[in-house]
Amino acid sequence: MEQLKKLTGLCRQHYEKLILIGALLLLAATVWYLLDASQQEKTKIEGVPRDFANKKGRALKPAALAAFDGTVQQATNPPALNYSGKHNLFNPVKWQQPRPGATIIKVETGKEIGVESLQIKSITPLYLTIAFEGVATSGMAPDLTVVGYRTVLTNELALPPRPRRLSQFIPPKSTNTQVFQITEVVGPAEAPTSLEALLKDFDNEKISFGPGKPYTRTVGYEAELKYPTQGRTFPRLRKESAVDIDGEPYKVVDITPTRVVLSDDSNGKRYAIAQVAGP
Repeated sequence: MEQLKKLTGLCRQHYEKLILIGALLLLAATVWYLLDASQQEKTKIEGVPRDFANKKGRALKPAALAAFDGTVQQATNPPALNYSGKHNLFNPVKWQQPRPGATIIKVETGKEIGVESLQIKSITPLYLTIAFEGVATSGMAPDLTVVGYRTVLTNELALPPRPRRLSQFIPPKSTNTQVFQITEVVGPAEAPTSLEALLKDFDNEKISFGPGKPYTRTVGYEAELKYPTQGRTFPRLRKESAVDIDGEPYKVVDITPTRVVLSDDSNGKRYAIAQVAGP
């Protein structure tokens, strides 16, 4: 009992040292524990690659990179940019109303309006016709004398003041005629089967006509054009006829059986109209 009291007193005198000793022991234990735990963790980490190397299982599928490769290929070889054509980046489309109340037209090519949108309603040939009308005589049989031949010339191309129909009396061997000159009478003079002649306005071309056999040739054409965007028509157009399209003056410079050619008065540019109007 006495010894216990001495020990208790000794502890009271040196309790700070005892607490320090306990703390040091606790610290030493903690350090030992941490070292041991660290060693165990190190061993575990070193075993992870080994375990993966020895582990058996299904192989991973390779990543699907086709779409990515295609995008990369397209980025490295971009398509050429086309700034012409029908896109509207630098070629804006116009919408135009040709007249009040009319349908608005999408102008994509520039040929939906203006002179290039004209259409052909009809093209009619114009003829030059020379017909034999009869024989002019004097005197009485049997002394009947032929003094000339009556003819009728019709030129559908002629414009006033020139007459379209012209009756001509032509004496034999006469050279003072307007359009043609008779060079030969085939058959009896009082009842010829045909008359041979030269056309003065056509480089003295040789022609022939007679009773019931008129001479006919095409000398030009007359056209009728349609302007759909304004609902207008231009009838009886011939060479040199004037045409006004949206306030712009044009002139007909040529007409063939299948087309009409117009010329812009301001710059001389020509436009061939071949599109036929619908019914």
